[in-house]
Amino acid sequence: MSLHRERGAMVAEDVAALPTSPLTVAEGTVLSPALVADRSTAVWLLPTVELQRERLEARDGRTNRLYELLAAKIERDARAHGMPILPVDGTRGIDETVAAVEELFADALAAGPLAGSAAERRALLREGNLAIVAQLRAFSARRWAEGDAETIVRSFVCECGDRWCVAAVDLPVGVAANAPALAPEHEPAG
Repeated sequence: MSLHRERGAMVAEDVAALPTSPLTVAEGTVLSPALVADRSTAVWLLPTVELQRERLEARDGRTNRLYELLAAKIERDARAHGMPILPVDGTRGIDETVAAVEELFADALAAGPLAGSAAERRALLREGNLAIVAQLRAFSARRWAEGDAETIVRSFVCECGDRWCVAAVDLPVGVAANAPALAPEHEPAG
């Protein structure tokens, strides 16, 4: 958890330095409630202990007490700072969870900025996919990392720009870096 404390401050600085457009979502446990300057721009989605155990057991056949302690600490910190918490217990689907988050941020989302055209949506999707490429390349550049970053296959969002498209495309990093990720039979929306 001390690593989270060290890295969290760097992540908070990076997020604070971003331009106001496009809107940004930062995800992960390294951003603790104490590091978020604007309390109106954050929410913590926290799994219940039962759901977390169930998912960890399904992933690798065991649970890890560290995850429970981390979630409990984040919940205590969020409550101490008066920040919203959205419990995740498995009863809500993805769409319902997204709707709950959108409701919390309705004013900020309405104020935008918004991608008004297919070209703007494509540009934002491309930017997001290229950020994933950069993260994977940076991780693979570490001395102890194994394998070639360019051949690692990851899921990227379809960059067709259609406002209703939710497709994902599994591509090698090297391919995603050099061309828009498009789901089969998808073409850039006009």
